[in-house]
Amino acid sequence: MCKVLKINRSTVYKIFNTKMSLREIDRLDLESRLIDLYQEFNGIYGAPKLQKELLKQGYYASVKRIGRYMRRLGLKSIITKRYNPGSKSKAPDGKVNLMNREFQTSMTNEKWVMDITYIHTIYDGWTYLASVMDLHSKMIIGYCYNKRMTKEIVIESIKQAIYKTKDTKGIIVQSDLGSQYLSYEVEALLNKHGIIHSYSKKGNPADNSPIEAFHSVIKREYIHRQIFKNYEEAKLGIFRYIEGFYNRKRIHGSIGYKTPIEVYYLK
Repeated sequence: MCKVLKINRSTVYKIFNTKMSLREIDRLDLESRLIDLYQEFNGIYGAPKLQKELLKQGYYASVKRIGRYMRRLGLKSIITKRYNPGSKSKAPDGKVNLMNREFQTSMTNEKWVMDITYIHTIYDGWTYLASVMDLHSKMIIGYCYNKRMTKEIVIESIKQAIYKTKDTKGIIVQSDLGSQYLSYEVEALLNKHGIIHSYSKKGNPADNSPIEAFHSVIKREYIHRQIFKNYEEAKLGIFRYIEGFYNRKRIHGSIGYKTPIEVYYLK
């Protein structure tokens, strides 16, 4: 065997006779766990969230130590620059910002936020995703993906959110002043179910920052790391990300490092 591999017998004996220290075993164990978790979550999590995942496995390591090992292993989480909002402007008459950036909640289905984002495909060009988020749980409770940016995708996303909710009366939902959200059909649907419509001021994405943040997350963590050939391929990928990962698996520091679905359906 040594002749085939072209190595000295003394080298082989040294390797097999060397006993690893407990410290070295622990280091290798932690590095292995970090690599597995990093790959499982597609390089999304940094040290704080990886620590929470390790605790689920019954393994404790400080955030500082995890960060040190990640640097040594070359594991870097995906980071996005903080958005710097522009100047404030007045909303049209009758379109009041009732939420006024008060995103704190005490229970699910107290406040929602909704918005539309753009997604590019090679053969079908720009496509559009309308999403509705429950602020308390960070769960995406309604969404619709389509080739056209129409009021219909907004209506469908709202209907999904309503379907998941037993009592919608008094819920405040925030949107921008896009024509799709100002349509008669959207306003009628919200009024029918007792949902109060709040409007972001023009040119102020920070007024609706939680849903803006979600659309930034889905692009950073998934969409911008893919090349979608067509609408159908993107639709399947978006479904897998939202339903299979974001709602059910991705933990959030703002909700105690739980998943959105855990908080939304918490008894």
